[in-house]
Amino acid sequence: MNPPALRLGTKGRFLAIALGAGLLVLAIGTSVESAVVATFRPSRFELRWISDVIAASVVVGGTYLSLRLSAARGQLLDMERDRIAVGEQLRLAAEIQHRTLPAIPTEALNYRWAARMVPAYEVGGDFYDFLALSDDAVVVMLADVSGKGIPAALLPSALKTLFHVHARATADPAALAGRMSAGLREETGGVPYATAILARFDRQPPRMTFVNAGHPPGFLIRDGDPIALESTGMPLGLWPNAKYDAVSIDLSPGDLGVFMPDGVTEALEGGTVSVRDALIQAARSGLEDPADLRAYLMRIASEGAGPLGAEGWQDDRTSLAFRVLPTSRDVQTVRPARGGRSIVEDEK
Repeated sequence: MNPPALRLGTKGRFLAIALGAGLLVLAIGTSVESAVVATFRPSRFELRWISDVIAASVVVGGTYLSLRLSAARGQLLDMERDRIAVGEQLRLAAEIQHRTLPAIPTEALNYRWAARMVPAYEVGGDFYDFLALSDDAVVVMLADVSGKGIPAALLPSALKTLFHVHARATADPAALAGRMSAGLREETGGVPYATAILARFDRQPPRMTFVNAGHPPGFLIRDGDPIALESTGMPLGLWPNAKYDAVSIDLSPGDLGVFMPDGVTEALEGGTVSVRDALIQAARSGLEDPADLRAYLMRIASEGAGPLGAEGWQDDRTSLAFRVLPTSRDVQTVRPARGGRSIVEDEK
């Protein structure tokens, strides 16, 4: 609460302002009346009439200003209510979007996993998913919807549905990308679209088969050397009847990989270290856990200035990382569950 002295001081200022305004109106009215008298030399009756007109004009002006002030206050209150309502809706949208992201198991099959998404605003257009196809294979996706904010945030739920429906129908990432692209194109007409990396991971022998649909390259770090996983097709939903090529890579224990959107790669463009250089530094510093690699990339992306000349640039930051584990150690198996969620079980 305001102290009494402060309240009295505020009331005193208001009273002084009111008295000042009244004196100003009186001075203006007197000046106008004097000018009229000096110019037209009215009779006493006309002078009284002029005084009444001036007084009435003052009342009209004051009433108008009071009504305008009241209307402005009402508009401000309405704007504040709308702002609060929009903020609450965005908070709920962010919570719903967060719930659509799966809880990726720390270890599944012969791999260790880590993923995180940080939106640039309350909601974002980045998305990742993880789905068990069997006890011997999982398929993962990292996608980035074109645009930012609310429009981009509306599409990940459609991508999730397309991913789960078509991944159960085909284990081939090329066919999966083609079906998802056709479904997304049917929904959006080409705008917005989504870049994505779709990858199937097999347990034995350890192998990754991926499609890069117009996405920034992922990287596979082997013996400290980052190998780029370049684009193999156009973005999902951008063009009708899109075709994709899948690339298979045999994996070895100790291989470390990461997928990321342009919110990470572009964050480093204005600096002196590229993504490839950052990954080399990470490997040389001994980063072996995918959670550590993910955290490292997210940190340097948050500190990056973004593309040159892009003042106030912001974008969603997401990364999905994995590491191939030795086959001789105890691992976990992922059993598909209803609704597409994963149930992680210890394999004795």
